[in-house]
Amino acid sequence: MKRTLLLISAMLFTFGAFAQETWFCSTPGKILKYANKTGGGKTNDYYTYHITGSNTEDGKTTISFNVEIESIKGVAQEPVGCNVWTAEGYFHTNARAMMGQYGPGLSVKGHGPIIPEDPKVGEDLGDCGISIASLGTTGKYTNVRFTGQETIETPAGSFDCWVLEYNYASEVNLIMKIKQEGTCKMWMKKGIGVVKNVLYDKKGKTTLVQELISIE
Repeated sequence: MKRTLLLISAMLFTFGAFAQETWFCSTPGKILKYANKTGGGKTNDYYTYHITGSNTEDGKTTISFNVEIESIKGVAQEPVGCNVWTAEGYFHTNARAMMGQYGPGLSVKGHGPIIPEDPKVGEDLGDCGISIASLGTTGKYTNVRFTGQETIETPAGSFDCWVLEYNYASEVNLIMKIKQEGTCKMWMKKGIGVVKNVLYDKKGKTTLVQELISIE
């Protein structure tokens, strides 16, 4: 259950080949693979994003993709189609795109941060969150803002990124109530999306690391 809460807290992935790149890869056929690690550095899962299309109409560009989660292959249904979009200078992610293969069959509502294509350090991007009524689960994200720019290294290469940070509060309220709170630091690059994502608990201890390990 704690692992599920951490995944919900980090699901702002959760991510062009058109004239202006956005905060996601939009090249059909591209495959982005991520490793999911514990705070101690042990890999416990892999996420693979398959970009399937990009379409622009009336000033709105919609990017379609599938997500495969290694740990639920053979258990979950085939990868479902997800979409993110950019319009009027802002990038949007809905709850279904954030959940990927975990989403079908669940009553999922909400969205990730609405991110400006022209970011400014320190700008308040507003609060957001998701809820899963069937699991009694909520994830709330506050104090969302870009805090600067950094170059980072991952197994996929070296990337010049913008740094997005937020506070998270996740809760499951079924048989018993379980809560987790902390902060997230996310490195993002135009034309790719999230390069690395690190969750910290409220004491500052690393609890989850997700990073890009390959681009094909």
